[in-house]
Amino acid sequence: MGSSVNDMRAIYDALGFDTLPLKPGDKKAFVYAWQKRLPYRLWRNAPENANIGIRGGGLASVAFIDCDESRTFENVTNWLAGLGYCNDSYPIIQTASVEGRHVYISLAGALSGDHRRLSNEIGDGEFRYGAGAFVVAPPSLVNGGGEYSLISGDYSIRPTLAVKDLLPILGNCETVTERKLTLSRKALALLHGRNIENYISRSEAEQSLIASLVNSGYSFGNVLDFFNRYPCAGKYAELKAKNPKNAERWLQHSFNEAVQWTKTHESKARQVAKSAIAWAESRAWPGRTGAVDRLVLLAHLQIAYRAGRLTWAAACRDLADMAGISRMTATNATHRLCKVGLIALDTPATVDCPNVYRLDIPGHSLSSPLVRKCQTLSTNHDVFRFGGLGKSAGQIWQALQERPASIDELAEITGRHVKTVERAINRMVKLADPLTGEYLPMVASDDGITYRPLPVDLDRIAQVIGTAGAGERQRKKHATERRLQAQSLERGNDKQRKRAGPEVSRNVPQ
Repeated sequence: MGSSVNDMRAIYDALGFDTLPLKPGDKKAFVYAWQKRLPYRLWRNAPENANIGIRGGGLASVAFIDCDESRTFENVTNWLAGLGYCNDSYPIIQTASVEGRHVYISLAGALSGDHRRLSNEIGDGEFRYGAGAFVVAPPSLVNGGGEYSLISGDYSIRPTLAVKDLLPILGNCETVTERKLTLSRKALALLHGRNIENYISRSEAEQSLIASLVNSGYSFGNVLDFFNRYPCAGKYAELKAKNPKNAERWLQHSFNEAVQWTKTHESKARQVAKSAIAWAESRAWPGRTGAVDRLVLLAHLQIAYRAGRLTWAAACRDLADMAGISRMTATNATHRLCKVGLIALDTPATVDCPNVYRLDIPGHSLSSPLVRKCQTLSTNHDVFRFGGLGKSAGQIWQALQERPASIDELAEITGRHVKTVERAINRMVKLADPLTGEYLPMVASDDGITYRPLPVDLDRIAQVIGTAGAGERQRKKHATERRLQAQSLERGNDKQRKRAGPEVSRNVPQ
């Protein structure tokens, strides 16, 4: 490593940045599993002429706005200026390309994932913020390109931005809505130390639990918190009682192994579920209930994918929470999906277990070419709930995130009637706060024919149209109903045990 790289590495370390070695003259990481390993371990065998990268997060919570073109950089600086930051008050890095720029900030708050694309309005580029993303840093030199260098600002002076501050520049609703992570029933049982006898050893049980948590999207910090709060299979707890540091190192190693394993091993059931999700997202869903049926099918398939099985238990409340609809609407949609043969009831519900469904799409080819490439967008935001803009508007808004389109094109893509699309577009164009008169359009058109999405704050719009907090209120209500149902079942079990007591005693030999 050259002295300049060594010098900058020391500066970055002092700032709380996590660094990693990159291949000489390249942008690629020099070592594997760089996402989870400690920086000093990553540098142990780095070559003398290695480039240097900075990983997202770290003690400094550093994040990067990667601008691929001059238009993107101009729009980002204008946006930051609107937040009160001049372009000489934050670090700006010249990348190996002529137009490329990196802007360094600090991210306050949690956002799932590691990187998100920038909105079409801002331009080509990415927002990188997690430990699974990095940028090439000065003084790296890329073969066939230029040298990375600081052209203005100071590394130690960075804007601290909350997730909501980033709404105007991120690409779609999913990028700004933190995904609600859930546990499978098996994982929940293992956390509480149940069903361990199904595994060869306690280590295997806890490794299986860790793999399940990784598949569900939990970070190492989440896993560590779970293992410190719950008994699990007892292996970690035993190690922790002897030496907490060794226990944490063991858990970190197990987590890293699970991450690598889940990246290279995807079950056949998950592959089928993923294919079914792509099929459901890519086709048009005509009919009055098409938008809702699509969301409920996706909720079923997401449960199947998380479970890693093609038979899955799905409670109507869970489906309602995932799709952003009422419990009865989710139930009716599930009945329609069963009727048309997309899913089938495998095992009817019992007192303490919901219906178990299976994927049943023999007449619907999952290998057929996709009509359009569609990235999943969370349309269960409060804006698109009943009483707000509605699910049809959510589907139209999602389609516009892919590309601008006319009303006729949107009708063909989504399966919604032309009049439905027209009403939704008109409402999104004319949105305004009735109290202040503030104009809050979600879409715009330059020619009156083709519409494009605008960067908006969906939380603000939900407040204006009166649906803010509806999803959270529904989730709390469902949680209360589940708790009351569990208490009722427990009381019923107690009564049965009491009634069975005398019978049992009479049958015991004296």
